[in-house]
Amino acid sequence: MANNYDIPLNNSPTWPSLYWPFDNANYLYQANDIWRFTTIWTLIFFTSIYGFAGLWTWIVFRKYRWSFLIPIGFVIIALLTGFINSVIIGYILAGAYNIGELPMSVWIPFLWGLIQAFLLLI
Repeated sequence: MANNYDIPLNNSPTWPSLYWPFDNANYLYQANDIWRFTTIWTLIFFTSIYGFAGLWTWIVFRKYRWSFLIPIGFVIIALLTGFINSVIIGYILAGAYNIGELPMSVWIPFLWGLIQAFLLLI
């Protein structure tokens, strides 16, 4: 179990910092870093899903005058819902890992962003 002396201060990996599992690992310790990584990954996944759906909808309804606003609206909704979801999940993850004084692999925010995107599709 880690203690406060093992946590490097002001030492955050750069985003995305995903690593091959057999190489040197990168870890997140600070709540803001955990939140930031979770937010970025969630926004990427949500924007790609909503953007694809918006483009598909635009293709279907392109004969209408204001149809070009459909993808823009979808992306705005993706950014809003992605940000709200990532704030909630990111700080819950940060709280859970900080209470246990555990380092978080940089893969965990990536996976939680992916999980949120899959739940969006359900």
